Amino acid sequence: MDQITIGYLSWKRHTVLKQTLQSHKDNGLYDLIKPENRIIFFQEITEVDKQIASEYDIQCFGDNINVGILNAFVELVKRCKTKYFIFCENDFILMQEGYDIYKTLSDAISIMETNKLAQVKLSNSKNPGFLYAKGNNDWLKHDPSGFPYKAESLSWVPNPKDFYQHIRTLNFNYEWFEFSSQDQRWSNHIYACNTSYMQEVIVPLLLHSRDNNRQLDLRYQGLEDTLNFTDQIPCVSEHIRKLIEEHKKRKVYSGGGNFYHNA
Repeated sequence: MDQITIGYLSWKRHTVLKQTLQSHKDNGLYDLIKPENRIIFFQEITEVDKQIASEYDIQCFGDNINVGILNAFVELVKRCKTKYFIFCENDFILMQEGYDIYKTLSDAISIMETNKLAQVKLSNSKNPGFLYAKGNNDWLKHDPSGFPYKAESLSWVPNPKDFYQHIRTLNFNYEWFEFSSQDQRWSNHIYACNTSYMQEVIVPLLLHSRDNNRQLDLRYQGLEDTLNFTDQIPCVSEHIRKLIEEHKKRKVYSGGGNFYHNA
């Protein structure tokens, strides 16, 4: 576990942030991730922010203005010195019931070791908390093949193995469902990736999009829009085209996480 960094992104909401960090401490995450591998970026950083980071032994930095999710994410990834990187916004609490965090992270490492382009979603697949896209009973009656949030749908699909035909699963300590990049759009729900994938593919794509697309929403949706709609990235050179092709090979895994989106 010495090779895992968790990078937090926070903007105000001090009460929610403390609830998140306390749950991570109480439920074993900080027994596994060293203080030097806990980093946090504060938008509009204040002394209160710094005090909270110090209380939980987290390395903090930030900006006096809100630089937006994309820019803050890039800075977090750049500062990661370990093999694996977890991205976590300030409202994902670690639940005590259910999955064991050591076994979950062991599984995540096993997956990332076999697939350098893996994105391992760490939200609880049956109780993930707030979701931006969610189906209902009527939705379940339709063809799901084109639905782009299949990993997140595990929380409301009763029998995923029957509903998604030919779905692939991996079994370690827990069972994990595998999806392609077309099956699950990139979202900021807590996840783990190989740092090399983040630093060599994702960050260059984000920086290129940021610097060449004046219409990009840097504050909120720019990160997800860039990674989900790569056909809209402007000024595509041969190098950027190759990075896009690599990114499209991403596989998404969900099933053995235990974080809850406390939005």
